[in-house]
Amino acid sequence: MAKRETTKAGTKDESKQQSQAALTSQPELGGKLSAEQDAGERTHERPIFVPRVDIYETETGLVLVADLPGVNPEGLEVTLEKRVLSIYGRVEEDDPEGYSQAYREYAVGDFERQFTLSGDFDIHRIEANLKYGVLHLAIPRAPEAEAKRIQVRSVS
Repeated sequence: MAKRETTKAGTKDESKQQSQAALTSQPELGGKLSAEQDAGERTHERPIFVPRVDIYETETGLVLVADLPGVNPEGLEVTLEKRVLSIYGRVEEDDPEGYSQAYREYAVGDFERQFTLSGDFDIHRIEANLKYGVLHLAIPRAPEAEAKRIQVRSVS
C-alpha cells in the first residue's frame, strides 16, 4: 500500500486538486488585471510625454527646470496639492493651412509629470516662469516654526 504524505493543507493529492481548481475557476486574463482590480487608467485623446526635469536644491528651497517644447503659458497648469506637485502642459498643433501632412518624424502631444515633495514648502510664494518651452519653478521652503515658551498654570 502506498503511503500518502500529509501537509498542512491535507494530503499532497488534495492540495494539488485544490490548486488546479483555483486555476480553472478564474477567467483567463492573459496576465492582465481587469479594470475593477486595476482601478483603470486615465485615457487621453493624444500622446502624453514625460518631460525631462532637473531639480536643484538651494539654501532657500528647490528650483525645478522642465523642458516643455511647444507649451504656451495659457496651456500650462502647475498645481501643488498635499505635497504632490503636478505639471501639465498642452501643446497646440501648428499645421499650416492649405497643406496636408505627407510625412512626420515626430509626434505632437502633451506633457505630464508629478512629484511628491518631502518637507514643508511655502505654496504662496512659488514662482513659475516659462520661456522658450523651458519651465523654471522656484519653490521656497516654509519658514521654520519659532521656539515658543509655554506657560504652565496650576489647576486646583
